[in-house]
Amino acid sequence: MRGVLSSKPHIALFVLPALTIYVVFALVPIAYNMYLSFFRTDLMSPGEFIGLRNYTNLLRDNTFIRSLRNNVLLIFGSLLAHLPLALFFAHCIFSKTKGSRFFQTVFFLPTVIAGVAVGLMFHFVYHYEVGLVNSFLEFIQLGHLRNQWLANTETVMMSIIFVVMWRFVGYHMVIQLAAMKGVPTSLYESAEIDGASGFKKFIYITLPLIMPILRIDAILIITGSLKYFDLIFVMTGGGPNHASEVLATYMFSTAFRMLRFGYASAIGTVLLLLCVVSVLISNFVFRSKSVEY
Repeated sequence: MRGVLSSKPHIALFVLPALTIYVVFALVPIAYNMYLSFFRTDLMSPGEFIGLRNYTNLLRDNTFIRSLRNNVLLIFGSLLAHLPLALFFAHCIFSKTKGSRFFQTVFFLPTVIAGVAVGLMFHFVYHYEVGLVNSFLEFIQLGHLRNQWLANTETVMMSIIFVVMWRFVGYHMVIQLAAMKGVPTSLYESAEIDGASGFKKFIYITLPLIMPILRIDAILIITGSLKYFDLIFVMTGGGPNHASEVLATYMFSTAFRMLRFGYASAIGTVLLLLCVVSVLISNFVFRSKSVEY
């Protein structure tokens, strides 16, 4: 067996099926999408090669600019909502809080609910007449704060970010909790002997040692924020007046409603480049030195 694992032809043979699937279902579609972005086509008639015109048109497209701005807002909103909250909840559970297993299950539960179901549920939660939010405001004598949360251009994105936070904070909490459980307990015991408080143990032991996982978690948050589709599509459809439009929903409507597949492919290529750039920036911001213990 050891001889098989050390043989490059055998290794290549084992890797080949997975590599073939990855190339056929990932790399080839990406390459075809980039190729299609240089054409004006509806995929039902011969396309017209127009070079970089789709990309130059994006720069003058107000809906695209708004979608891009909303995606950036989602990235920063998700990072600010997920990383600190997930880190706080994970630390509370890691510190042997009473009922920690129950809270771990409760916080993770929204993650397993389908995005479409979550979108439909919060569509009614935010409903102006019968929604839970406005009803609660009436109950606590704050009826003057009632709002058309998903129909107001000023509140729709914040409302969506809250739903995203509610759904995924438990997922990121579990990731960070697993990282905390990987820290050797001997380090905490030594710190306790030296008289370190819980806060100092978190700052000087836990945080530096889980920094590589936080970097990965940040990448998951950023790339996930760029790919949001089902939740927004069900809750608002990109409205009102494109106020909640993101690149994924705009790409969908451009391709399958307006049949501008070349233009939609250009949007998809920009989305791919944003993911790559965001990952590179995240790796730079969350870079950390190797820690020996």
